Amino acid sequence: MESASGDGARVTPCGVSHVAVVTGDLEGYRAFYGEIIGLRATMIMGAGQGHGRHAVFAAGEVMLHVFEVAGYAPADRGFTSTMFERGRLDHLGFTVRDETALAALRDRLLAVDATSGVIRRLGPMLSVRFHDPDGFEGEVNCLDPSYDPASVRDEDEIVDPCWFEHTRHVLRRDR
Repeated sequence: MESASGDGARVTPCGVSHVAVVTGDLEGYRAFYGEIIGLRATMIMGAGQGHGRHAVFAAGEVMLHVFEVAGYAPADRGFTSTMFERGRLDHLGFTVRDETALAALRDRLLAVDATSGVIRRLGPMLSVRFHDPDGFEGEVNCLDPSYDPASVRDEDEIVDPCWFEHTRHVLRRDR
């Protein structure tokens, strides 16, 4: 593929624009992800030919594009709420600035019984898992300030020597 300048350089994505998900209840989804998780709905679009209502939510530089399908029941399609048994899109991961923000969001999730409240270490991240009203699992992460990049396990392969700087940049967004 040639670049727009025609110089033959390989063009690569510079980010993720959106993640699309399906729900049977757009208003319930909007309430949970807006009021509890804190995403901002930017547009709710009416049904069109071949699709029901859909909405776009802002999550930093990435959009969450949610399509409402009347009667959508993941279990009827063979999907469960168990991690790695949900189909091709397994979960959503959101980033917050720091441990204080993570704890505050965890508390909101606890208040609606959407999480166990456990904050666990996950490599260079601290993470709390949640389930939305559709039973879909997600997680909220922040950089673990005590993480030591020298603690990489022998079974882990470092492909990019700048991996930790990239991870730190992604997890420290001030948006």
